[in-house]
Amino acid sequence: MILVYTHKITPRIRYIFKHILTRTLLIPVGFTSEVAEFVAHNGPKFSYTKTPLGKEFFIKSNDLLFEQGVNDLDINIQKWEGVPCFFSTGSQAAIPYDIFAASFYLISRYEEYLPHVKDIHGRYTASESLAYKNGFLEKPVIDIWAYKLLQHLKEKFPDFKYKTRSFEYISTIDIDNAFAYKHKNFIRTLGGFINDLLKLRLLDVWYRLTVILKIKKDPFDTFQRILHAKKTADIHTIFFCSIGDYTTFDTNVSASKNKYRLLIKELLDYADVGL
Repeated sequence: MILVYTHKITPRIRYIFKHILTRTLLIPVGFTSEVAEFVAHNGPKFSYTKTPLGKEFFIKSNDLLFEQGVNDLDINIQKWEGVPCFFSTGSQAAIPYDIFAASFYLISRYEEYLPHVKDIHGRYTASESLAYKNGFLEKPVIDIWAYKLLQHLKEKFPDFKYKTRSFEYISTIDIDNAFAYKHKNFIRTLGGFINDLLKLRLLDVWYRLTVILKIKKDPFDTFQRILHAKKTADIHTIFFCSIGDYTTFDTNVSASKNKYRLLIKELLDYADVGL
């Protein structure tokens, strides 16, 4: 176990320290706000506060994890060995940034609780985010920061037994619309033809007609190919099948259709299925 001293133990601190140290780095963590307990601890330890207690492994804390509520923060993005980071800690700290506060800011989606422009569905748009504006939206910076911290911990506490995380690839497939044209009722099929004709999508009219007449295969019916790839590569696969009611945005085949039920049963014979 690694012991963390901080002047105030808050729910935010417990959450993000456990996420980085325990969930990500597989290091059990304990907390104390008692200096005597921290000094007496013989195992790995570090302080997370405003000033170091002595010559211990020290990370200067940002105020974010000690606050309540949401405030508009002034964030300055800098680079830590080429990786975007923020909440600089200064020269006294063992690492140059408070990655715990920065990670909490990102993982809690803190900025989404601040006033922002929503899209047509009432959602926060990625283009409004700090990550998008600073070019790291698709970079797993929290994990990168965590493993940078791990390297510093290994240098400071080389005798501690660190665990190595193992990974497993799981293929998850969402079936939002099992079939493009077939197994739809007469009204939906007729409506599809009319809609394609009105929008002059003549190629779609042709595809729809050939599928309904069983001349061609439905373009969404790729399940046998997926199952073959799963078997060949021995991939753990989970299908998630939509069985909700028909809406403007959910246009799947009705779950009451026997063909759709048979498809789900067939998938269940070879893979895990969620509804």
